[in-house]
Amino acid sequence: MKFLLLGALLLISALDNVQAQVRFRVSGGLSTNWIVSDNPAVQRIVSNTEGSVLEPDEPANIGGAFDGNQIGYGIRLYADLDKQKLFRIPFGVDVFMMRGSQSYLAPNFGVLARHSTDLYSFHAGFEYAFVEFPLAFARAYVAAELRGTMVTNDNLYIRLQTINQDGQLTTSERNITGKPDAFRFGSMIRLGLEGEIYYPVFLNTSVGYGALNLLGRDTRPTTAGGRGELLTPDRINEGPEQVLQYVNFTFMFQVRL
Repeated sequence: MKFLLLGALLLISALDNVQAQVRFRVSGGLSTNWIVSDNPAVQRIVSNTEGSVLEPDEPANIGGAFDGNQIGYGIRLYADLDKQKLFRIPFGVDVFMMRGSQSYLAPNFGVLARHSTDLYSFHAGFEYAFVEFPLAFARAYVAAELRGTMVTNDNLYIRLQTINQDGQLTTSERNITGKPDAFRFGSMIRLGLEGEIYYPVFLNTSVGYGALNLLGRDTRPTTAGGRGELLTPDRINEGPEQVLQYVNFTFMFQVRL
């Protein structure tokens, strides 16, 4: 009984000490996604030769059209592990709204295609502030993160307009529900800078480089029943899922709790 009582007292003391040492911060704001690897996700939806969108029997690939920065938002919670605030554990979620569009015009027809999907990226990691600047209590830090990302069911909208020999315009529209949801594990390294605006409000900005789907990829080609690429709307003539590398930029307001 004495040992149990002593253990309980030690546990309470340890929890009080942890609570006294650990401080929390929360931040939220802009978080963007820019795919930088050579992948069909950044290629054109419709090829210059009508492509598989217009002629489904043709053996052509359909790209994702996610070329350039894709808008998103994020929220973070940080736990400071020491009084000097050199080490901390961040965890949070990013939501990326991936939107791609393309139009193609020819003498007798025109095509408008829009591709959309959403990514929910949950992450946790470790940060180290390696330098402190006297101006605005600014710190530079490096971080490593583990990420799990949910890719939602995507949608492909196509509008085709044609002009016949009599000069009449015909318009047809299609909404195509693409590949099913998928969940992938990835990682990221990050370099960031935070500085005080007016205590307890800080500005936190960073850039990260990572891989979206290191684990969980479908390595089968579509001819063998595979899902195909992660961020393309159709399985036509696709090989095994490739690793998607991307750059993440954040610009957030941070508050010490």
